[in-house]
Amino acid sequence: MFTDLNQKLIVSKENMRKKVKYEEHIERLHASLQAEKSKKNKLEKQLLKEKEDVTRLESFSLSNIFYTIIGRKLEKLDKEQQEVLAAKLKYTEALETISDMERELEEYKDKHLDVAYADIEYEKIIQEKERLIHDKHSIWSERLYTLVDREATITASLKEYEEAIDAGNSTVLALNRALNELNSAKNWSTFDMFGGGIISTAMKHSRFDEAKRYIHQAQSRLRQFQEELLDIESHFDANFETGGLLTFADYFFDGFIVDWIVHGKINDCYDQTEKTKIDVSRVLKILLEQKSDLEKELINVQAERVEVLES
Repeated sequence: MFTDLNQKLIVSKENMRKKVKYEEHIERLHASLQAEKSKKNKLEKQLLKEKEDVTRLESFSLSNIFYTIIGRKLEKLDKEQQEVLAAKLKYTEALETISDMERELEEYKDKHLDVAYADIEYEKIIQEKERLIHDKHSIWSERLYTLVDREATITASLKEYEEAIDAGNSTVLALNRALNELNSAKNWSTFDMFGGGIISTAMKHSRFDEAKRYIHQAQSRLRQFQEELLDIESHFDANFETGGLLTFADYFFDGFIVDWIVHGKINDCYDQTEKTKIDVSRVLKILLEQKSDLEKELINVQAERVEVLES
């Protein structure tokens, strides 16, 4: 009976954690999705005003830029042309982000269905606990239940940390891929790309598109990492100072890519990406330390529970 109820309590706590987590994620995703759609609509109006065909931008890529302005030096793009170029890049990024968010939203809604009644199941376990505590033939006591409840809470908390750490590791992986492509683009730039003409081979062009693709992936992972950190901050006394993480891709697409293409500031792009990776790694280190503390606490609680049972 003890083992059965103990396991039910752990599962119930975990499901309640998931229920709250998914509800919070869904709420934040709705808000973020609306903001991204507003951004997309604003950029669309800007591009239409410039008589750009937005229906063709879904296939817009960095290498397209080079092919469509062959015969001109990129430095000669005037301020208005640079602004249109930036709007195109941000518009296509917004389209991809909206698609990502809509997919994530559906995934969280499906997950939420599985734990929608977790609080009801938990109440049933509480009632069973109360009955057993007052049963003189039962081994249960208030102290034992307190320990079991704490064990279930710590177990659920460790899941929270594991999910955040997984998201952080995934973010670092995406940033590393972006850094590799940016480094490759830096190498190609030694051919005096911006002083002597346009990149000469499709291989060189593809480096820019690959870097942009991985920057988008990194931003998507960063958003998910931030979500996991918010979950932890909501339930623990933790402050990770991650405000700068989510501005990374906005900063990147807002100016760095245009500077990179028009002015050749590839090193600046690389440095900004490297800085973001360092920031994520710093937060990951804190998470791992806090997770280690929780694991130690869990061992102590389990040992105390065994001691109560044996006495």
